[in-house]
Amino acid sequence: MKMLLLSTVSAFFRQRAGTFLVLLGVLFGFLSANEHHAFAIFFLTGTYGMFSLFAIWLVYTLLCVQFLINTWKSPEYTFIYHARTWPALTRTQRFSMQALGFLQPILYYGVYLLIISIQDKLLARLWPVIPFYIVLVLMLALAAEWRIRKPVLYVPVKSRSFFKWPFARPSSWLYWSMEWLVRERGITLLVGKLGAMLAAAGTMLYYSTGEYDIRMPAVGMSLAYLLNLGLSLELYRWEAEIWLWGRSLPVQVWKRWGRVVVLHLMLIVPETAVVLRSGALGLAEVAQLYLLGLTILIVSYLYFYKRSGLPENAMQVFLFGFVGLTLLILYKIPLLLLAAVGLLFSLYASWPKGGSSWK
Repeated sequence: MKMLLLSTVSAFFRQRAGTFLVLLGVLFGFLSANEHHAFAIFFLTGTYGMFSLFAIWLVYTLLCVQFLINTWKSPEYTFIYHARTWPALTRTQRFSMQALGFLQPILYYGVYLLIISIQDKLLARLWPVIPFYIVLVLMLALAAEWRIRKPVLYVPVKSRSFFKWPFARPSSWLYWSMEWLVRERGITLLVGKLGAMLAAAGTMLYYSTGEYDIRMPAVGMSLAYLLNLGLSLELYRWEAEIWLWGRSLPVQVWKRWGRVVVLHLMLIVPETAVVLRSGALGLAEVAQLYLLGLTILIVSYLYFYKRSGLPENAMQVFLFGFVGLTLLILYKIPLLLLAAVGLLFSLYASWPKGGSSWK
């Protein structure tokens, strides 16, 4: 049982740590308690409430099924086929426990729905959740049973693509990084950009309701840019764990640093475009926010670099950093000065201690 949880469930959450980090930022950084309560009431009482909730849970479960089936095909998981020697009852119990491990986020939200239903006296509306839980658990357990009964070739067979680009892929580290982010971490990218753009739109909507100076959108957009932390972590993992030979190349430090800067400049374009399109701020003010957001992500990337990509205590560090940045903004420290100091600090901290320009 421990083997299943560590090799499959833990691997699933570890590989998608960026996705869940972004989701936590969206759910608990952007939505208030009243909005969470309103969503729960909609799911419990709305005409299509339960249907919408079950559709979301079903999509998440299908992603878990896809991960399980694809992961158990890899050569590292040949040991998993020894599970066929377990008795049928033992396999059912262990695969069901594995399914519950995958469904932890759904189970936690079910507890929240239970609390809301008791509080608002809507307990009678909650009963469809129980059979649907059973259906989701069965889906994952049956997928595991099917996978161990259907061993596959370990060499993937290339299939012909329906559409081919008329040009060759460019020999560019930036292009390969963004291509990998889109193809392999598409869900993280989608959720991260959605959360950041919603935060940017909310900031500009609130800014248009009164007379505020640049400090108000600076604080709001700092939070919006901070919601890209999951994507920044994924980009670090791309360079540190997948693009392994890239670090052994004799590339100057300032050039490596410049690549990271350009990559994050491209990353925060969508939410910046939301601010620019609102028309509430001029081009010069939007440029200041853009550079401030770049600095936030570059310093965050530096933290991942120094911590070797380990996100332990990361939320606490970023929370205190956001509070400190907010205080500096409120004390009318120029945004360009904050951006310049942050970028120079990141370049200095990235430089090797021996003084060599190669790393």
